[in-house]
Amino acid sequence: MTRKFFTLISFLAMMSPSAWPARFHVVTTTDYTAALARQIGGDKVDVESLVPPGFNADLYSPRPQDLYKIHRAKLFIMIGLNLEDWARDLVTAADNPNLTKAEIYHGIKLLDIPKGNVDYSFGDIHPSGNPHFQLDPEAGRIMARNIRDALAYSDPADKETFDKNLADFENQLTEGEKRWNAQMAPFKGFAFIPYHESWDYFAEAYHLVIPEPPKTIEEKPGFVPSPRRVEEVIKMAKDKNVKLIVTEPYYDVSVAKTIAERLGVPFLNLSLYDIGLNPKEKDYISMLDYSVDQFAQAMGSHAH
Repeated sequence: MTRKFFTLISFLAMMSPSAWPARFHVVTTTDYTAALARQIGGDKVDVESLVPPGFNADLYSPRPQDLYKIHRAKLFIMIGLNLEDWARDLVTAADNPNLTKAEIYHGIKLLDIPKGNVDYSFGDIHPSGNPHFQLDPEAGRIMARNIRDALAYSDPADKETFDKNLADFENQLTEGEKRWNAQMAPFKGFAFIPYHESWDYFAEAYHLVIPEPPKTIEEKPGFVPSPRRVEEVIKMAKDKNVKLIVTEPYYDVSVAKTIAERLGVPFLNLSLYDIGLNPKEKDYISMLDYSVDQFAQAMGSHAH
């Protein structure tokens, strides 16, 4: 990866500053963080993300054009918590001395922090906590504030604009929370099993239950479940009255679907990082609107 990136350095060095965009250039790792940056930055920023729609941000392999994006950026926004470990070599290779880097997990109440010493034998775990918090509205509020702080640090002259845009976003989020809480209230205590450890914050926000064990379809994060594990999950799901199976499109969807069929419960396949693949998801608020609506419909179809 690094060799490919460095072959572009000489080309990047020759790029005329006049070819760069006039607006403050921001690069994010994921679509949803790009959406937040656009909402807070408004017309002061030019924002693009690195991870294409349909890809898992945890396992992404950077492309040569990603190097150029970071080389010309003023601010690089990451989620953090080792989710985007692939970005470290990318930033180094981009050789941008004017780049500010921001991780926006700070201030979020983190879940699933492993106890004791951990290594890769435990699977694809995150030693400092679970980074899949984007479907928790309170986490969205904190991420937006962190993005405002990062934008204001990089562009202090426009802090007033960023503050106003943040206030508008928080008002939209507060109104959204009323809708989402009302939609999810009938399903308090419903049990579901996700494929990966991606839904803990969503479950906590809306008082749903992820039984442990099995906790996830995966026996270890990042490992395809064996046939024995699949049978174990089915047995535990029956014992614990699980009403829904949830996965994301970048995992083995067929395994999750098979488990749901064996249990006779609904199956939900939702992407966690993409805004734009679905026409109903245009920004962070509509992403939550869609995700909550999908959950409510799936659980409502199996309410009794």
